[in-house]
Amino acid sequence: MIQTLQATQTLATSGPTVPAASYTLWGLTPLQLHDAYWRSKGVQCIRRDQRLHLQRAADLYLLLDPAQLVLFDIGLLSERLMWHNASVTRLRLIDETEERYSEHVVTDDRGLVQRIERRYRALVRGSSRVMLTRSRRVASMWMASRSRRDGWDRVRRSVPWARVDHQKCVGRTFIAGNESHERELLDDLIERWPCPSQSINGLQETAAGVWHAGDETTPTDDVRIGPLWLGQGAGGAEQRCLVGPAWLADASDAVKPGRTALLKDIADIELPDPGMRETADIGPPRLAYRSIKRLFDIVASSAALLILLPLMVAVGFAVWLESGRPFFFGHQRQGRGGRSFRCWKFRTMRPDAHQMARQLADNQCDGPQVNIKDDPRVTRVGRFLRKSNLDELPQFWNVMRGEMSLVGPRPSPDDENQFCPAWRDLRLSVRPGITGLWQLKRTREPGEDFQEWIKYDIEYVQRASFGFDMMILLHTAILVLRGRTSSAAE
Repeated sequence: MIQTLQATQTLATSGPTVPAASYTLWGLTPLQLHDAYWRSKGVQCIRRDQRLHLQRAADLYLLLDPAQLVLFDIGLLSERLMWHNASVTRLRLIDETEERYSEHVVTDDRGLVQRIERRYRALVRGSSRVMLTRSRRVASMWMASRSRRDGWDRVRRSVPWARVDHQKCVGRTFIAGNESHERELLDDLIERWPCPSQSINGLQETAAGVWHAGDETTPTDDVRIGPLWLGQGAGGAEQRCLVGPAWLADASDAVKPGRTALLKDIADIELPDPGMRETADIGPPRLAYRSIKRLFDIVASSAALLILLPLMVAVGFAVWLESGRPFFFGHQRQGRGGRSFRCWKFRTMRPDAHQMARQLADNQCDGPQVNIKDDPRVTRVGRFLRKSNLDELPQFWNVMRGEMSLVGPRPSPDDENQFCPAWRDLRLSVRPGITGLWQLKRTREPGEDFQEWIKYDIEYVQRASFGFDMMILLHTAILVLRGRTSSAAE
C-alpha cells in the first residue's frame, strides 16, 4: 500500500516531463503501449500540459496526469456512462487486485472432497483519480492545464455540477519512468489485450497469442506458446523455448527508428473478432443490447407490478391465513459481478424450512441446489403458488431495482456458485433472470441437473441478445399457461 500511495502523491506533484523509459517493445515505450491499448477501446488518453491532436473518432477521452498510466475494465462502467449521460465522470480507481481470492478444498468427516470454495478477499493497496469525458472542449481544457488543481478548476467552472458524475472502480495505477511499475503494466497488458495489432501497425501473429514485429522472422523449430510478446531482436537462438504469459523487450542493438509512427488512429481501428471481444466491452453492439434490455426490464417490470398488484395482495392474504407472517421470503443471492442482493418471492415454506433441510436426505438434485419430492416443508398454499409460478411475482421488484433481469441465469447464492468457480465467473457476468434457458430446457434426469445448469447458463451468456431474450420470454409464457415451468429461484 505504501508504494501505491507514494506513487499517487508523485502524480499529484509531478510536472509535464515524463522520465524516459529504460526499454522499449516494438520501438514503443510502456506509455505508448498503454495509450495504444486504450485506443483499441475507442478511448484517447489526454495528459496535462501536452499538445495532442484530439481524435474525433474517440468514444471517450481519458484525462490523466503526465506520467499516469491506468488499467481498469471500462466495460463495467459502460451502462452507467450511457444512462447518466454526464459531461464528466470523475473516477476513483481502487487497487484491490492483489490476492483477491483463494481456493480451499472442503472435505467431510471421512476426508472425502465435497467441493472447492473460492473465498474472496479484497486487499486495498491504494487509489488514484482519473476523469472520463466525451467533450472535446473539456479535453482541450485539461491539455492546457499546468497542474491537476488548475485542470479540475477549469472543468468545474465550465461544467455544471449536475453534469459531473462520481464513480468508484477497481483498477491499477502505474507511473511512467518507474521501471518496476512499467514491468507490472506490461505483465497486466499481455493478459488482458489478446490482439495488440488492433492499434499498432506492423505486428504479426506467428502462433496463437505470439506477437512480434512483422519484418522479423523466427525459426520454425522454436517452441513459442502465447500469450507472448517478442520485441525487436528478442527471442534469439539461445531462447528456443518460450512460454507465456511473458514479454521480451527490444534488444538494444536492434531497435529501428520511426517505430512510434506505427500507432493507428482510432478511426482506423477495427473491432476484434467476436471470440476475442471482452464480455463487458463498451463497443456499440454490446452496449446497445444492454441498454435496450435494461430499458425493457424497467418498463415491463413496472407495468407488471401495477397490473398484478391486486393479485399480489390476494396471494399475500392467502399466505397469511395459512401460516401467518411474513408474506415474503428474501434469500441472499448473487447478482452481476457477484454483488449480493435479496431475491424476493412469496413465502411457500414453513418458517423453519432452512433448519429442516439439514434433516432431509432425499435431495433429488446432483448439484448444490435442493429439490425434494413431496417436500414436507412446503405449505398447501405454497404448493399451489409454485405450481402456478405465482410465488415469483415479487421478483419484478428486483428487476425494477436493477438487481435482476427478466431473462438471465438462475439467481443462486454464493455457496452454490462455489461448486464451479470458472462457471461462476461466467454466469455472474450478466444479471440473473426470473426465467432463463435452463428453466426452459432442464430435464431433471437423475445425475444430470447440475450439468445441465452449467451447460445452459454458458449457452445463454454466449448467445445473449435481445431477440434471444424475447424468444425465451415467449416460450416461458407458453409453458406458464401449460403449468410446466420450473421456479426460477427455487
